[in-house]
Amino acid sequence: MAFNKDEMKAPSWMNRSFFEKVLRHSERNSTLAVEEFRILPGTKPGDHFASVIFRAIVRHSGSAEEVSLIVKTLPAEDGLKKDILKDGYVFETETLMYTTIVPAMQQLLQSVGDHTVLGARLLYHEKDPIWVMVFEDITKHGFEMKSQQLDLEESKIIFAKLARWHAASMSLIETHPEMKTLNKGVYTLFEENHQFLQMWQSNIMQLSAIVKELPGLEQYSDRIANVKEKIFKRASAIYSYDPTSYVHVLNHGDCHFKNMMFKRTDGKLDDIMLLDFQLSVWGTPAIDLIYAMYNSVSIDTREQYRDELIHFYHAELVGCLKKFGYLRKFPSLLEINLEILKCGHLEFLLAATFVPFMCVDIKEVMEIPENGEGFEMDFADIDKMMESFRQCFLTPVYVAYITKNLPKFANKGMVDLE
Repeated sequence: MAFNKDEMKAPSWMNRSFFEKVLRHSERNSTLAVEEFRILPGTKPGDHFASVIFRAIVRHSGSAEEVSLIVKTLPAEDGLKKDILKDGYVFETETLMYTTIVPAMQQLLQSVGDHTVLGARLLYHEKDPIWVMVFEDITKHGFEMKSQQLDLEESKIIFAKLARWHAASMSLIETHPEMKTLNKGVYTLFEENHQFLQMWQSNIMQLSAIVKELPGLEQYSDRIANVKEKIFKRASAIYSYDPTSYVHVLNHGDCHFKNMMFKRTDGKLDDIMLLDFQLSVWGTPAIDLIYAMYNSVSIDTREQYRDELIHFYHAELVGCLKKFGYLRKFPSLLEINLEILKCGHLEFLLAATFVPFMCVDIKEVMEIPENGEGFEMDFADIDKMMESFRQCFLTPVYVAYITKNLPKFANKGMVDLE
């Protein structure tokens, strides 16, 4: 099995004394002693980007059983990932979410008899000398990653959780105004890093070149090329606070199926746990709804049940607001749909940049070592990377998808920008 290269070797500070500090804090036992520990890579290539993750198996004096911990920290080696994360914003955001916002949401839900669990338990965190967060390892509770996007049943669980998350944020904004300070979304990070932005802009040009060769789509090639730069500025604006929006919520911000873990019993789906609260952002709920619709929901499910899922989300949202005793105007289903339409450029952008990668296994486009060696994307060689990515755009699944949907995006005005 291959692992991310920056997770192959743990930093020197991740030692016995560190894990004693963590467990003494989480177990509230000042005399607890770590007897032995081992550290493993925490994820597989393609599972995540904005951090370095390790899994630590620890045996200590307070229990006869081993404890499994997930340790998330900053990368030690120079490179694109370190550049994006170096200011600490994403860790500050996730720390605020796990220590303050999510517990408040959880408490509000429990107060009305709703025992939905929004996230894993944070056991420990610190930022000096380096940002680090330690979580319970929920694989011990039967949760696991999924290699494919969501079917209708799974999608409804996620949209129900988003509805609870959004409703709770609407109800808590007066007592937790700090949610409004969360204003850096994923596209803000893209704009702030030239190398990363260049890669995504190259994907736009990739699509422009490919549709020129597809019968019936030739007319869209130049229009796509013309928005290469503008559409990312538009996406950044969508992720910014807009006072004219019909409704404002705290968005999860990165509702990708790789940021979820799934629990099944005898084949039956029990729960889906949301992960990674690093990019939560205050703004229109269309941010989460569109992002989840493209990065979580499968193409077939989205094509068949899109309207049903939005209707389902709205019903869950209003139901939660009623339980919470929310005193302001409830957003209507029409207003939710209008928010989605206003943010329509994001739909085309995701279809042009993220959806192609949902149509393949990463092993089909990247040389992933199978002998336990570390894997690292070479963001410095854009041309080489684009040649690998081109295969994603040419899969029969994606060609069929874009052939059907590109005219729809264009006819709704989602491809053009002034």
